[in-house]
Amino acid sequence: MALAAEVAKYIVKSLPVDNLKLQKLLYYSQAVHLVRNDKTPLFPEVIEAWDYGPVVPPVYREYKPFGFDILTPADEQVNLELNELRSVDMTLSCFGELSGPALINHTHAEPPWKDIYRLGQQFSF
Repeated sequence: MALAAEVAKYIVKSLPVDNLKLQKLLYYSQAVHLVRNDKTPLFPEVIEAWDYGPVVPPVYREYKPFGFDILTPADEQVNLELNELRSVDMTLSCFGELSGPALINHTHAEPPWKDIYRLGQQFSF
């Protein structure tokens, strides 16, 4: 199982994203991986329902210093298995061209975020 920070590093290397868009792509990557792998999570970190949609708090904090700017890719090697890369790549091909605000609209319209946010709880995959 990957760490969310590794998945984030791969996404940041793959396309221009800010922290807002990154968070939504992490959420959708987790969902795609769960569907593709019989409910096996892509990463173990908790996803929380925040005002602007799903967020992985430790990854959010890591990239918070960038503010609303595009995130700068790290020079480090990404450590993901082929199956994990496939899940993220599928996510990026479906959602990667959408803006952060468009992704917020998507997540806010879907039951997982709406139901959890209303209850003030964390996502449990």
